[in-house]
Amino acid sequence: MNLTRLIKATFAASTLFMMLTAPAHAFTKTIGKGFCTLRHPVEALTSSRMTTCESQHIIQQQSGGGSNGNTIWINTLEHDYLDRSVDKPWAKERPWFNWGDKNLERAYMMGVYANGYHFVTYKHHGNGNFTLFTWDGASHATYAIASIANFITKEMSYIGYQIERDDNEQSTQYIDAFLGVVIDLFEVVIGVCYSMVGIVVGTLFNPIDTVTNIPGAVVLSAEAVVEGVANTVSDIVSAVTLGYVQL
Repeated sequence: MNLTRLIKATFAASTLFMMLTAPAHAFTKTIGKGFCTLRHPVEALTSSRMTTCESQHIIQQQSGGGSNGNTIWINTLEHDYLDRSVDKPWAKERPWFNWGDKNLERAYMMGVYANGYHFVTYKHHGNGNFTLFTWDGASHATYAIASIANFITKEMSYIGYQIERDDNEQSTQYIDAFLGVVIDLFEVVIGVCYSMVGIVVGTLFNPIDTVTNIPGAVVLSAEAVVEGVANTVSDIVSAVTLGYVQL
C-alpha cells in the first residue's frame, strides 16, 4: 500500500513539475531530432542518407496546416512512406469527417498514421511544446484511441514498405524496423497514460476547445477505430497470402 501511494505521489509530482516548467522551457529542434535519431540507431549508423530524421508536417501545408505546432520528428524512411511513397497515406487518407479544430485533426492524423507516440509538436525546424498543455481534452482522447486502434496496421505497413523498397533494390532497415516495433509499443503504453492525464489537463487549460471539439472527437475516434480494424485485417490477409489477396 505504501509503495502504491509513493508511485501515485511521484506521478502527481512529476505531472505538476511538467505543468509548471514545460511551457517555459520549449523543446528545441536538436532535442526532437536527437531523440528521433536515438529511436532509430541502426538507420543512424548504416544509412547513406544525409540525415536519419526529418521534420514532418502533421497537417500538410497545402491542406492549411501551417508550420507552427504542426510538425513532428520522424525517421527518414517513415517520412518516405508517409509523404513520398506511391500510396502517400499522409496526404491522401484525410479524415472522412473533419469537425473540430486543427489540434483535433492533428491528433487523428498522428494516431492513425505516425508510428510511436508523440508528446511534443514543433514549429517546422524550430522549438516545440508538450501537447499536454496546447491540446484540449477531446484531442488527447482521440489520439489515445486512434493510436491503440491503429498500432498493428501502422507497424505492419511500415515493415511492408521496407519489403517493397527491397524489391526495388533501395536501402532498407529491417533490423531498425523490427526494433522500432518494440520501442513504439513501449511509447504507446506510456503515451496512453500520458493522454489520460492530458484529458484532464487539456480540459482545464482549454475548456472551450474541449467542449467544441467533443462532437468531432466522437466522429474521428469512431473513424480511427474503423480505419484501424479494416486496415489490420487487410494487412494480415495480405501477409498470410504473401500479397496475392488484398482487401
